[in-house]
Amino acid sequence: MLNVVLITALGDEWRLSGTGTDSSVLSPYGALVELRANVSRSDLPVPGGAGVLPGARRFGPISTELEFFLKTRDGEALEETHRRLRQGWAAATRSNPCVISIESDSPLSPLTFELVVDGVLPGVPVDMRRRSAETLTVPVVCFDGVAKSSVMTGTGNVTVTNYGDVPVWPKIRYKGAGGVVTNPSGAKFTLPRAAEETTIDLDPSVLRLEGAFPEHVPPGATGVWMLPAGAQLEWVLGVADPWS
Repeated sequence: MLNVVLITALGDEWRLSGTGTDSSVLSPYGALVELRANVSRSDLPVPGGAGVLPGARRFGPISTELEFFLKTRDGEALEETHRRLRQGWAAATRSNPCVISIESDSPLSPLTFELVVDGVLPGVPVDMRRRSAETLTVPVVCFDGVAKSSVMTGTGNVTVTNYGDVPVWPKIRYKGAGGVVTNPSGAKFTLPRAAEETTIDLDPSVLRLEGAFPEHVPPGATGVWMLPAGAQLEWVLGVADPWS
C-alpha cells in the first residue's frame, strides 16, 4: 500500500495519500506524477552503422509543480493550515528542505525527495476564513535528482551494495585515535586523531583529507571498506523510481 507523507521545513506533517478524515492536506489525483527522475544518456552514434552506443545515465534536477488540496472543518482551521503549509515551504532550504516520504512495495522504503521552492510561492487568492477548502500550487525543485534512502551504517569490515541508480560515495564518521582505512580497491589512507566527532566525505567534490582516496560503488556493484575502531561508514542510496 502506498503511503505518501509531506514533512515541511517547520516540522509539520501531513499524509498526502490519506483522506479528509485523517489529514487536512492531501495530494489531488495525478498531482505527484511528475515527481520523477529527469534522465538523459550520453549515447554515441555508431560510426557508419545504425543505432547508438548507449552511454551512462545522467540525472538532472527535478523541477515541477505540486498541487495540494486543503480541507478543514471551518474557515479558521483552513486559514491556520494554509498559513502553516505556505510558511513551511517558504522556510525550506538545501540544509533544511521539505521532504516527501514515500512508502511503497520497494524493499528500500521509505524513500524521500528533498525539495525547496523553485522561484516564488503564489499569492493568497482569498480570505481563507470564508472557505473550508482551497488548493495551493508550489513550484519545487529537487537538486539531488533522485529519491534517497535512509542513512545506512556499518563498522569494521563494511560491505556496501548499491541497489540504487546513482553512484554511492560513503562518509566516514569517527572520533578518537583514527587509524588506517582500506578502500575497496585496496588503497589505504590514515584517519588522523580527532578529539571531536569528525566526518570525512569520500565524494571527490568535497573530500579535503590529504592522502585520502575518493572511491565509490557504482549502481549494481558492491564495495568493502575496512575501518579502524571508533569509525563508522555511512551511506545513502539514490533511487530514480521510488513509487514501485
